[in-house]
Amino acid sequence: SRHYASSMSRPRRRGSARPMYPRRRRARRKGPAELSVQIGIEEALPDDPLILSIAETLRTDAGKAMKLAFHNLGNSEYKTRDPCISNVDEYDSVEVSLLLCDDDFIRKLNKEWRDEDHATDVLSMSQHIPGLQIPVLQLGDLVISVDTARRQAEERGHTLLDEIRILMVHGLLHLLGFDHELSKEAEEEMEQEEEQILNTLEWIGKGLIRSAYHFSTDMDHSENSDEANRDIEKRSLREGHQPKLTHIVCDIDGTVVDYEGHLHSESIESLREAVSQGVTVIMLTGKVGFTLKHSSCMQGYPVVQCEWP
Repeated sequence: SRHYASSMSRPRRRGSARPMYPRRRRARRKGPAELSVQIGIEEALPDDPLILSIAETLRTDAGKAMKLAFHNLGNSEYKTRDPCISNVDEYDSVEVSLLLCDDDFIRKLNKEWRDEDHATDVLSMSQHIPGLQIPVLQLGDLVISVDTARRQAEERGHTLLDEIRILMVHGLLHLLGFDHELSKEAEEEMEQEEEQILNTLEWIGKGLIRSAYHFSTDMDHSENSDEANRDIEKRSLREGHQPKLTHIVCDIDGTVVDYEGHLHSESIESLREAVSQGVTVIMLTGKVGFTLKHSSCMQGYPVVQCEWP
C-alpha cells in the first residue's frame, strides 16, 4: 500500500554529542512527547486526487483527535470503558496507523478479524499489550472503507472527508477502550465522547453512533409512512375501481335458478351485494307464471321482474 507518515514531535539533532548540562528535574508533561501517525492508501484504490488530499489532511487531523481524546481520558470518569489505557503521559510516544481501502479489502479483513463476511465502514485493531512496560504505546490500526464512507456521506448530506473524520474518531475511541456494543450505558458514553471531540474540533456531522440511530429512526418513520401511503393507495384503488353501475340485467333461467328450479346461492349473494350498493337488478325469465314473490331469496330487495315469451 501507499503510505503517508506523520510524526508530530520536537526535532532532535543527530550526529552530535549532547552538551553536558546540570541535571534538572523533568517537568511533568501533559500527554506523550510524540504522536506518530501512519496514513496508508490500499493499492486497489484508484489514484483519485480527492483521496490523496484526504490522506494528506488526515496527517494532522488524526493527531488533533488523539490529543483531545487523551485529554478527555484524564478529565472524565467512564463506567464502561476498558481502563487498560489510562495514563498516556507515561509514554514517550504513541503510534497509530490508518489505512484507506475499498469494500473488498475491508470485507476480507472483517471476515478474518471478526468472522463477519461483509463490508463495513471502519475496523479498529488494537496492538496494545496491557502490562508491557515499554516507552512506546502502540495504540493499533484503523481501517476505513472509502466505498462505504462515500455512500454514508451521501446519505447523511456531508462530504467524504467529513465522514472519514467521523469514522476515524469512532475507531480511535474503540482503540482507547470504548465499546458501544456492551450495553446501553456503554453506547451512551461512547456517543457522548464522539460528539465532544467532533464539536470541539468543529468538524461537520454527528458521531457515528448518533448518525446510525437517526438513520435507523428515519428508516422506521419512512417505512411506517410508506406503509400508511400504501394503505391509502389500496383504499383509493378500491374506491376508484368500484363499478359505476346503476342497473344489472340478468336472466333468471340458468343464473338465479338452474333448469330444475334450484337456487344458485352464489348468484343470489352477488345480486344482494349489488343491490346493497344501490344497483337496480332487473331479472328476465321466459317461464310464464314464475315469480320471485314466491321465493324468499330476494325478499326485502328492490327487484324488477319481467317475463318474455
